[in-house]
Amino acid sequence: MIKNCKGKCFLIGIVAIFIIQNIIGFTSFAAATNQPSSWAEPEIYAAIEKKLVPSVLQGNYQTNIKRYEYVLIALEVFNLSGKTVEIADSNPFKDTENHPYEADIIKAYNAGIIKGDGKGNFFPDNNITRQEIASLVVNLLNQISPDRDFTLKGTYQYADSAQLSDWAVYYVDYCFENGILNGYGGNVMDPLGNATIEQSIALLYRLANTEHLLESVYGTLILSDISLENNTPSVQIVNQFVDCYGIETFNVLKELSNNQNIGIISLWESSTVVAVGDNTISLNNNDFEKNIFALVHNATDDLLSTAFRQLLTTYDRHLEPLQLFDEYILKMKTNEEINISVQINDTDSFNIETLGESDERLVYKLYFIQNKEIVQ
Repeated sequence: MIKNCKGKCFLIGIVAIFIIQNIIGFTSFAAATNQPSSWAEPEIYAAIEKKLVPSVLQGNYQTNIKRYEYVLIALEVFNLSGKTVEIADSNPFKDTENHPYEADIIKAYNAGIIKGDGKGNFFPDNNITRQEIASLVVNLLNQISPDRDFTLKGTYQYADSAQLSDWAVYYVDYCFENGILNGYGGNVMDPLGNATIEQSIALLYRLANTEHLLESVYGTLILSDISLENNTPSVQIVNQFVDCYGIETFNVLKELSNNQNIGIISLWESSTVVAVGDNTISLNNNDFEKNIFALVHNATDDLLSTAFRQLLTTYDRHLEPLQLFDEYILKMKTNEEINISVQINDTDSFNIETLGESDERLVYKLYFIQNKEIVQ
């Protein structure tokens, strides 16, 4: 059951998602661009698991997204809605003829999720600005949920509102008001800045989740309200999660979900995302590895320590990861810079990276990995 949207936990969950998104100042600390940034990892991997990311876009996540690349992801989201497309205009743009993804662009145009410049151009290989992607997302929403009320409930000013094009004001305000697109520090919207592949994947994944297009348990959840005796799609997913991680891990999540300061943002067959105040914990199990990951924005939050210890204890029965966590969480609480990688055995490693600083506190990426390829 999804908690009342007026509840404190729902707000914590939404804030937590966008705290992750907005640590954009730390991209200079990230590894090569073929890996997603730390804030993006949970949503990127979840989107891949849900087959929302074409293979051609599974890499170079921190590079700017091109207009045709947005089309490929948007079509995956549109397809989840079950709506069909009639190709009424097979040649809407003169600059997409013989483009490698011409058929996809034509489908997106006829689906109403892209337009163009009104002069027969789509500019498929151009980068997308943040104000452009706001308009594209609203177009997509219009097609998926045409009965939605798209009326703005307020007016908004940003530190850089002067950079916002007149035609884009409504789209940016709508996305901002509905939590789809967030500003940066200092109330900066950066409407002319380029959107990256990882930002676009995360944004469209969130949209698909919000629109209930994914066969998943979604929202900020009280897991104790889910009766495992029913044979609903949600219960089937929970049962698959239990098969993957065990009933003890699920029971820990169930207990955590009853805390008003903790939000279970999403739960799938082999992954979950948990918001703990300003921090985020995720479990992921893919073809290559199984991992428990935390983006630590506030190490002094005792709930983070409690939640991570509980999940780590059921996730892995060995003492070493827990001992390492207990040792280094104390150093994280004192704002000590930490960069370690401890190889516990042939398959397991415990890692902490200092990503940067926010609000005079260091932000850490903490993860315990079990490599499956070596196991096999």
